Amino acid sequence: MEKYRIYEVNTAKIKPGKGAAAVKWWHEKGKAAFEVSPGTKSVRAYAVQFGLGGEYQLEIWREIEEYGTYDRLDEDMASHPEKYAAFFGVDDFLVFGPTRLMGEWPQSQFNLPED
Repeated sequence: MEKYRIYEVNTAKIKPGKGAAAVKWWHEKGKAAFEVSPGTKSVRAYAVQFGLGGEYQLEIWREIEEYGTYDRLDEDMASHPEKYAAFFGVDDFLVFGPTRLMGEWPQSQFNLPED
């Protein structure tokens, strides 16, 4: 099987005057809340530079094992909601936006078809 990497990229914007609270949440609870999700290989957060993210100032990149991760996540959230408690109240200072998938797997490449 060919090796590949796949990322779930979550976007967020910080509510006005809530930057310190958002940073504190990320370091104390947020990163760990993303990391406990089944199938998570790594988690990183990036501040969008030069306004290139439009209205969203943050991107949270969660590397996942495979698409089946989402089935396991649904089951885990239903069975162990306490693991995801950090997300309750986060809307006081963050507004999550669109999520996209990015990756390095053969089907994501813009290559010429092989003859």
